[in-house]
Amino acid sequence: MVPMDAPPPESVVLDVDVTLPDIEAFNLHLAFSPRLRARWRRQLVAIYGLLLALCVVLNLLSFGWGAFDWTVHLLVPVASVAVVALLLTPAAYALHRWNVRRVVRAMVGQPAREAALGRKRIEATARGIALGGAHSQSFYGWAAVTGLQETPDLLLVMLGETLAIVIPRRGIAAAQVDALRAMVRAHMPAPAA
Repeated sequence: MVPMDAPPPESVVLDVDVTLPDIEAFNLHLAFSPRLRARWRRQLVAIYGLLLALCVVLNLLSFGWGAFDWTVHLLVPVASVAVVALLLTPAAYALHRWNVRRVVRAMVGQPAREAALGRKRIEATARGIALGGAHSQSFYGWAAVTGLQETPDLLLVMLGETLAIVIPRRGIAAAQVDALRAMVRAHMPAPAA
């Protein structure tokens, strides 16, 4: 393990095999990030709140104030919306997960598949990160790197909010992962105070 205060190595070279499940895992990581999940929660609360308000207003308009019974015309809509929320929210998350996978498989079609998947060589140097495969070569200077995210299976060198160099951890020694992590962190701008 590379100590946090140790200087990064001169260069780090990794040979990885990127598969479709790796790309799916990256996209699911983005799609279910805390920021997007918080936005989903806000949207669902607003939708269910609007549905509840609509039910109560319709009951009030239908029966008028004189015949309005708080138990029947307010508690029943609240319970109904709660049941709908309990059924639809997990279904919405499952449908979103399925849709992300479907879209990724469609986007990584045959021409893109050759560039995105397969054996890749990743080389991090003082100038930046080079990514090469059988059909493509890319180079990103350190100014393009916006962060480093990690999942149990992937190391993600972020190049913005939705683009990353996807590095599967399988088959890579822990020392190589630590060296790449140290290299990326050494070239990242200091966080604003």
